[in-house]
Amino acid sequence: MKKSVLIAATFLLSTFNASAMTPDELKQVTAAMINMNGLLCADVVDIRPLELDGQFEVTCIEYRGGSGTVRYIMNAKEGTAFKA
Repeated sequence: MKKSVLIAATFLLSTFNASAMTPDELKQVTAAMINMNGLLCADVVDIRPLELDGQFEVTCIEYRGGSGTVRYIMNAKEGTAFKA
């Protein structure tokens, strides 16, 4: 199940134009992809595209109900993310 969700999230982020999704949908899919990589993202605060194709810098609220932020580098094409 985990792999199929990750593939679906990757497909959504890499295939669809950002304008085809609402901002909330894009944030939810992004948070799910980060969480599927074993990282913590309770709420996406900001998504910035990087110069490398399909890669983004994502700022998240790390814990639900918290205020601390964490930054990740996410590769939407490969479905990977790591702490920046």
